[in-house]
Amino acid sequence: MLQFTIGVSRFVYRTSRSRVPAKSEFFEESLEKDGTALFRRNGEEAEAPNAGLPNVVRFGTRAATLPTLLQILPRDHAAAVELRPVAEYLRSVRYYPLLQGFQEHLTGLQQRAFLGDSGMNSSPIIEVAKYEAWKAELELGRASRSVPLRLLHLAITDKPRFEELKTLVGEDGLGLLSEIRLDEVRLRTGLPRDKANDAIEPAYALSFMPGPGLAGAGRWFRFSGLSAGTWRILQLLTYLVFDANSCMLLEQPEDSIHPGLLAKVIGILRTYSGRTQRICTTHSPRVMNLVGPTGIRFVTASDGCTSVSEMSDMNLSAAKAYLEDEGTLSEFLETL
Repeated sequence: MLQFTIGVSRFVYRTSRSRVPAKSEFFEESLEKDGTALFRRNGEEAEAPNAGLPNVVRFGTRAATLPTLLQILPRDHAAAVELRPVAEYLRSVRYYPLLQGFQEHLTGLQQRAFLGDSGMNSSPIIEVAKYEAWKAELELGRASRSVPLRLLHLAITDKPRFEELKTLVGEDGLGLLSEIRLDEVRLRTGLPRDKANDAIEPAYALSFMPGPGLAGAGRWFRFSGLSAGTWRILQLLTYLVFDANSCMLLEQPEDSIHPGLLAKVIGILRTYSGRTQRICTTHSPRVMNLVGPTGIRFVTASDGCTSVSEMSDMNLSAAKAYLEDEGTLSEFLETL
């Protein structure tokens, strides 16, 4: 079961599927808005009371009900208008692996393969044609997660958000980067020099200057030349500012981040909590202590079902007393 709120309306989505594939696979699905069913599904048979469809329509068991209804209903149909915000909300729940940025230890083909697999761009130059292709994919909602291309797009099309990001990582924020610079460059294509106009291809180059007191301060670096910790924080904050998702799913965001910066990073994530919910897994006692008791959730799995619960009122009171008199939150959690 998934409960969420859009505007003033409360939605409840439920789904259940048999654990072992079989000829007659068990599958149920439903969506409610403020207690009223928008659709119900049992196996291949689905009902959508407000959709103006026959009482029961049949979908393949591998076809999800929500996107299928949006495909078959006219765009201006009342039911489609009601369902579309739900689909957009759920699409904006995104998982971000924040792959480790140890690219400074890799060279040549290793580095290119690593960055290519992770959706990054190891080249310091971004051709205009490549950017235009990525932008077209972005409009269709399926662009790669390239951080350099996101930064380039912000710098060209959205100066306020680009400045917002620069402030977060800059001297008034984390002190990680003094500046992010975008340059227009021209590349030779390898065509004969007598075809001068055709032999030049326009491109962009992003450069980064580390903050004061950091290694490399005062020098310009390309994206692939940044340290693992800088790379990871830049990933996290670029996704946060650019993607503006309803919910970000993150695994161990503290990895590679200097302990002195971790509290500031968590503080930035808190600042954006009104717009973007974040669900993080962590093994870090420091992150648990920074998040606090009300931000902790317990995840358990039993018989194929996963449940998530917050701390009970009794445990919250006990945690408060423990923090005042005995130790840290992470130490208290070990006693539960």
